[in-house]
Amino acid sequence: MQQITRDNANIIKNLISTKERIVITSHHNPDGDAIGSMLGLYHILTSMGYDSSMVIPNDIPDFLSWLPDSSKIIRHSKNKQAAAEAICNADLIFSLDYNSPSRLEAVKENFDQSKAVKILIDHHPYPEEAFTWILSETKASSTAELVYEFALILNAEMHIGHNAAMCIFTGIMTDTGSFSYACSNPRTFEIAAKLIAKGVKVEDIQQQVYNNFSESRMRLLGYSLESKMKVFPEYRSAYISLTYEELKRYKYQIGDTEGLVNYPLSIKNIIFSALFIENKNFVKVSLRSVGAFPANKVCEEHFNGGGHINAAGGKSFATMQETEAKFVEILKQYQKELNQ
Repeated sequence: MQQITRDNANIIKNLISTKERIVITSHHNPDGDAIGSMLGLYHILTSMGYDSSMVIPNDIPDFLSWLPDSSKIIRHSKNKQAAAEAICNADLIFSLDYNSPSRLEAVKENFDQSKAVKILIDHHPYPEEAFTWILSETKASSTAELVYEFALILNAEMHIGHNAAMCIFTGIMTDTGSFSYACSNPRTFEIAAKLIAKGVKVEDIQQQVYNNFSESRMRLLGYSLESKMKVFPEYRSAYISLTYEELKRYKYQIGDTEGLVNYPLSIKNIIFSALFIENKNFVKVSLRSVGAFPANKVCEEHFNGGGHINAAGGKSFATMQETEAKFVEILKQYQKELNQ
């Protein structure tokens, strides 16, 4: 596993130019950064004259379906054969916005079996030894930001056209909460400015991403905050839990809970927030924190996951009730750190 730099750019260029079957992948339950970086790279490669296909484990959120060529993404959940054939026959696989093949869920087996050269572009810590080449930088705001940097390494900035710029900007914007966190590096704003100079209309993307909710998603948000949010001032923490039946009641679609875990952090003095979503076989856990409190450490030690210091995810294989009770016990263990 070798880090991609300008010094070895020619090797990467040669890899791309000599591989006929290029596949771009991203993780299960893709967010704005996953889809934005995937489509951004797809448009850059297309402009460079290379054919590529895109594969994800399941569907994309409706609020991202407007992104150019999103309809060309192969969803394993809807077309298992096409997804499996693309991965298994690939000569070169790009892995975007995930640091472990386990994040591919149903696509992992095909990925593991593939003999393709595997290039990781990602900003999560501790990438696993499953990739040939990596562009890994935890200080980057997003994987989309690194896709832009990847284009520069390849001396391909001229291939970041309007479509690629829109997708990359969307990835950066969504993974920073519309530039409200993980964006104190001046480089993030330099890249955003470059993308705007390429014709990105910030107001239009804001409208498409944040002001395009379905009625049921808006009602789910209201229900979550009114009836399902529990606040623990003594631990400066809060959580929201949603059962499978509650999601069904509000006609849940992939992406409907995107950003929900951040809402409790808007409460004065709350620095740690959790979101528990019940699936058929496990409870999905999303953790967010402010400042130095390590959401990733909590996730690694208690919820079979990991991530960034302020944003992490994992799974609980206990019941929802047991998971909630466990979280409260965890808060007691970290009371000193939470109140520093």
